Amino acid sequence: SCEFLSFTQGQQALAQVLSDWPENYLCDSPSHVRGQRVQDTRLSLTECHRVAVVSVVCCALFLLLLLTGALCHHFHGLWYMKMMWAWLQAKRKPRKAPRRDVCYDAFVSYSEQDSYWVENLMVQELEHFQPPFKLCLHKRD
Repeated sequence: SCEFLSFTQGQQALAQVLSDWPENYLCDSPSHVRGQRVQDTRLSLTECHRVAVVSVVCCALFLLLLLTGALCHHFHGLWYMKMMWAWLQAKRKPRKAPRRDVCYDAFVSYSEQDSYWVENLMVQELEHFQPPFKLCLHKRD
């Protein structure tokens, strides 16, 4: 382990307990240093502190996901993804509604400021025209 490879007071204590420390001891793991003498082995920082590295990477990924979620929420990303999906579906293969399912000739979209003109003049003219138009109005239909 990394604690054995660093030359500190722990090394001196091991030399008192283990005979011929560290000259006659070989590494067993990690596998790429198996068989090397302990005193000749140098492990990288990521190998020595694997838990810390994994923790930092996981925290960074979590923060990235959190930031992405916040940005998607702020800029209505879910709505844009749904609309993109609907557009792709419509672009790929448009659905044709059977004629019997179509009840109206047109849907009339208008602001509340124009409601008097739309409801009392335009709708009356178009629905009493020959042939009459079937109009869909959000207030009525």
